[in-house]
Amino acid sequence: MYRELFPPKNYRRINLWRLQKVSLLALASTVSPGVLALNTGTDLNLSLKPIAGGMAGAAYTRPQEVSAALFGNPATLTQFKGFNFGLGAALLEPVVDNYQSNNGFTNHSPSLAQNYIAPDVALSGEVLPGFVVGGGVALDSGLGADYRTHPINGGAGLGLGGAGAGGAATLPLVVELLSFSANVGAAYEVTPDLSLGAALTVGFGLGQFGTTGNTSGLGGLSGDFGGTTSSVHNISLRGSLGATYQLTDDVKLGVSVKSPLQYHYHNVLSTTVGGGQEYQSVKLDQPLEVTWGIAANATPNLLLEADVAWKNWSQSSLYKDVYDDQFLAMLGGQYSLRKWQFRSGYSYASEILRNNPNGTVGGFTGLGTLPLDTSVPGVLNSNDLIKVVQTTLGPVVWEHTATAGLGYAFTPQFRLDAFAAYAFEGTASRSTLALGDYHVTSSEWALGAGANFKF
Repeated sequence: MYRELFPPKNYRRINLWRLQKVSLLALASTVSPGVLALNTGTDLNLSLKPIAGGMAGAAYTRPQEVSAALFGNPATLTQFKGFNFGLGAALLEPVVDNYQSNNGFTNHSPSLAQNYIAPDVALSGEVLPGFVVGGGVALDSGLGADYRTHPINGGAGLGLGGAGAGGAATLPLVVELLSFSANVGAAYEVTPDLSLGAALTVGFGLGQFGTTGNTSGLGGLSGDFGGTTSSVHNISLRGSLGATYQLTDDVKLGVSVKSPLQYHYHNVLSTTVGGGQEYQSVKLDQPLEVTWGIAANATPNLLLEADVAWKNWSQSSLYKDVYDDQFLAMLGGQYSLRKWQFRSGYSYASEILRNNPNGTVGGFTGLGTLPLDTSVPGVLNSNDLIKVVQTTLGPVVWEHTATAGLGYAFTPQFRLDAFAAYAFEGTASRSTLALGDYHVTSSEWALGAGANFKF
């Protein structure tokens, strides 16, 4: 890794026409639809790594830390000869505000889900010439929203007699999804230009969905109910394959594919819609992902990288009911000045929420006494409740993200790195027949740091 940051004196500069070509390729990548530098849907990608986090997660082709290689494109492990070890953590702070309005009444529900810590540790070693193995643990995906103290309102001004604004019914909704990944990977330098790699992930997922307190205003309809969620966990497996190719002395290409990661959360949500209490189970897939990218040294001290990823949310259990497929683009740069490294990145995201969601999520039949995928002519569309879910429990709606990072190499064997990222506020709105209109604003920021050792 140290050799990547401090090129030898005889490193050849790319000429002007090649620099222009690389710049055009990078620009083409960044204007592709969709990206989030922090979580994309629920996936975190490489956005919370100590070095990659400062480059908007652009580290699938020329990563500068072993963790980004292990959890990104496994073929890039061959870029970390000798023994490498990295240890870091990041603080992630989502800011979500939901506004409900109906018949002239308005209610504001801020989410209390905050203060998420994402640990990150990885190591690698070259066990044979050109053959590198690695292992590590990281938080790979996450999502949280909590309206216990500021319940979501529905049906204001309809005489429901609830505790919300205008007698609206109240729902203390909550969701929390966390997925920790333990990865082992290996890569082989087939030729000086071509590397191939593979990684196996053992995932440990934690999940809860539903309500955490008493509802109000539903007595004359389906009936009020209390908490419906359980906190459950599960384990699962996924795999990834990757390749990199040194196109010229200065330009490298990369491609990788990652299989879905499916969790089966047993007895996570309670309902009485069927006449008796039932604990419902659900399958949840972190999606199939394909990435490709290009990295180049515009000058001996300036590294530029542009990566694109495609996420198959539309075929992923549970998420397919509320999310569309997404293309992600990541652009980052690093400038080395003696022992210092200065990093920056920018990303853009297209809307991930489906305009017309399904009538349920994950096949759930009900939430407490409330039936899902049920319509009442002139009162309730079959997917109205899921529109509420989109804007309250899954509102990853920011579009623009800026990142910055700083690193210092104390010796060729030891360095410290830090980053900051901010996802600028995004919005989404959904309208229902009688429950009202729902508008969400959300943003997110992160700070992270880590140490890297090379021997």
